[in-house]
Amino acid sequence: MNIRRISFFIVVLLFASTVFAQNKTENVILITLDGARTQEIFGGLDAEVFRSVNKNFETTAAFKNYSAATPTERRERLMPFFWKTLMTSYGSIAGNRNLKSEAKTTNKLFFSYPGYSEILTGQAHDDVIKSNSHPQNPYPSFLDFVNRKLATEPNAVAEFSSWDAFMRIGTNKPGSFVVNAAYETYPTNNKEIAELFRLQSQVLAPWPSVRHDYFTFRIAMAYMKEHRTRAIHIGFDETDDYAHDKNYERVLDTLRMTDKWIEELWNFIEKDPRYKGRTSIVVTVDHGRGNSSKDWSDHGEDVPEAQYIWMAFISPDVALRGEWKDAETIYQNQIAATLCKLIGLDYSEQNREAGKPIARLFAK
Repeated sequence: MNIRRISFFIVVLLFASTVFAQNKTENVILITLDGARTQEIFGGLDAEVFRSVNKNFETTAAFKNYSAATPTERRERLMPFFWKTLMTSYGSIAGNRNLKSEAKTTNKLFFSYPGYSEILTGQAHDDVIKSNSHPQNPYPSFLDFVNRKLATEPNAVAEFSSWDAFMRIGTNKPGSFVVNAAYETYPTNNKEIAELFRLQSQVLAPWPSVRHDYFTFRIAMAYMKEHRTRAIHIGFDETDDYAHDKNYERVLDTLRMTDKWIEELWNFIEKDPRYKGRTSIVVTVDHGRGNSSKDWSDHGEDVPEAQYIWMAFISPDVALRGEWKDAETIYQNQIAATLCKLIGLDYSEQNREAGKPIARLFAK
């Protein structure tokens, strides 16, 4: 075999290995924790905030469970699986400004509908979407795009959320894929989902537009086990609801419970050959909150701190681990294109104005 032929085969092998490496991800999962502050995610329990709502906070179970000497210890007590396993061995997280890493919204409204629409569509529309009561989203989401691209695969796309507004936010074409939010139901032969639908109306949350996150998680898990879901959004809400109620102890407990659910989801992924080694996950928020004991429960245009968010990435195609440091700012409008690129799709085909995929994730 001459040198020219050997060189040709080497080039072919290198090209094939590159293509293979770029195509490990076949499924994407978007997880959102409504209004979960960067302060708790990166620093754990905030004693100043806790004291502002409960002068006897040091006697509470939450303080005993989540307090520690350093921010690293506190966050690991609050979300042990996320920090000790996912961010150590499988993924990375951006948004810790103490390490010169920023993640921000591009919308200037800093509340939920605009934030979720920016995440899902890849573009802020402050001139159109100005209220959480906005009707059906007029803009297609990345879920719509993936659903269209995978039209031959039934049940490939789905969205499950605790907040009823997602019946309006998640798609501009209701009925094109399963969107289930709050106390809504849909026809199903899945006995587990049917029973969860029955129970959710009997275990009411304190907020009329929100069901407990427990039901959202259980229904989403049952759906994923039944179907090969290629793109799914799981939207948790209680972190925001309890913050608005200034129930800081419940905020902490909700983050702890969410960590357990993420662990359960990860263990399922690792055991299921349809998902193991083929699934990328993005975990993020729709907006931040205030950073002091006076405004920690608030967000919106008058709370500039609420523009700062965080994003975590777990993917077989991304080698980054731990916290991002000295990194260029990334934006909420990049999430949709990033998720699509991870499964080999070019989101600009749907929206040329959307944010571009996050370059650092794909750098070789």
